[in-house]
Order: sequence, then structure tokens, then C-alpha cells
Amino acid sequence: MLLRLADVATIEAATPLIGAVLAIAEADLPATGPGEFYAYQLEGFDVVTSGGDRLGTVDHLIPTGSNEVLVVRDGAREHLIPVIADVVREVDLADRKIVIEPIEGLLD
Repeated sequence: MLLRLADVATIEAATPLIGAVLAIAEADLPATGPGEFYAYQLEGFDVVTSGGDRLGTVDHLIPTGSNEVLVVRDGAREHLIPVIADVVREVDLADRKIVIEPIEGLLD
């Protein structure tokens, strides 16, 4: 991804910005299409299996480069759920719920 900032035209001008946090207002984000969402929107969602078992709530996400991983907590118990099509079956933005189909060993 290439980012261009006003008044930062050279590498020398950009060097002091290395490691800085970049934030934009949510209202300035591009609109998502049908079935799309921003990863941060999933924080606080309930996570249930396709069989109806509640696993907990999304605490945060971990970017891995190939996919995001949901950190789902229920008290002291924690599950790491990869956001891949084989596992995440439904993301319901209106009801703030994620339905997963656990693959073998995922919830052990």
C-alpha cells in the first residue's frame, strides 16, 4: 500500500514519522460493499458455533499477513479463530454475531 501525505514529499521528511500511528475518522472510510466489513468492527461480537455453542466475545484481532485471527474470550478461556472461509460461516453485523464451523483441533 502506498500512502501519500500532504507536505511530506521526501524520504527525509518521512523519516520522523516511522512508527507513528495513523488514524482517520470512521466517517472518512470508504463504504464497504455487501458482505464486506472492516476487521475492527468485529470487536465485541459474540462468537457461536454452527451447532449453537457460545464461545465468547471477540476481544481483538491479530493480523497475520494472510488472514486475521479473532481472539475470542469467555472469562479465562481464550480461542484463536482464523478468519477464513472454512471456519467463519456468517458475520451478522446487525446482530453483532459471528457463526463459525470449527475445524478439527480448533477448540481443543
